[in-house]
Amino acid sequence: MTQLLGKNIRPSLIERIEEERKGKTLSFYLFSNKDDLSSQAYLKGVKKALERFSIPYEEEFLDRDDIQGSLHRFATKAKKSHTILARPLGIKEEQAFLSAIDPDHDPDMTTERNIGRLVLGDMDYLPATARSVQLILDYYHIDLTGKKCLIIGRSRTIGLPLYALISHKNGLVVQAHSRIPSSLLKKEAQESDVLFLASGKRGLLSQNDLIKKPYIIDCGYQEDGRGDMGFVPEEGTVLGYTPVPGGVGVLTSYCLVLNALLLERKD
Repeated sequence: MTQLLGKNIRPSLIERIEEERKGKTLSFYLFSNKDDLSSQAYLKGVKKALERFSIPYEEEFLDRDDIQGSLHRFATKAKKSHTILARPLGIKEEQAFLSAIDPDHDPDMTTERNIGRLVLGDMDYLPATARSVQLILDYYHIDLTGKKCLIIGRSRTIGLPLYALISHKNGLVVQAHSRIPSSLLKKEAQESDVLFLASGKRGLLSQNDLIKKPYIIDCGYQEDGRGDMGFVPEEGTVLGYTPVPGGVGVLTSYCLVLNALLLERKD
């Protein structure tokens, strides 16, 4: 059983970023609800990566007493810098903030234009977490051709992009989510060669559902610092898995920087 560790990939990713940076100037704009702990944990890693490359950034928080004012300031600044909108904002106007992001300054690839380009087959438009998964699959030589792959999750930043990635890698994709009946979800898991956990909910699967000795790619991260899996696989039950922490999340902040550079290259 192999632990699929992101730290083994990070040196080559840093080297790639430094090569892509040559001749390019970047700046970032970070926006969030300061009361959302998961957003702040996510942005802590983003800021660490930006500081690693000496990339300047501005940070701003949602003003719940003046949402329209916040939106106006956000829309103005989102046109000038690569923008990270840490979700959830916890307000009904969240979509208006997403719509204000300039697709050319959207390193998490959340805009409709960038999602559309991904769906049409351009893997340069993978969101950061999905790109981290791509790097792990490639580094550990996990071939998805003809393999049954179950995604649990359907978010625009992880679940749906993973569908595009797996299809691109010639896998057979089943996309599920937390509202699928437990018995059906477990049946699909027991028949799958690779499990991608991206629902943000723990406990949907158990050790008993690992019938085919799958690979498990855990994209979840919850407030206690663990992922969606909720258990450590017993020896011999899986071919490999990404631990949390230490797996996908180790690469995600760096992939945001790489995505910003790829967008600069697309200009």
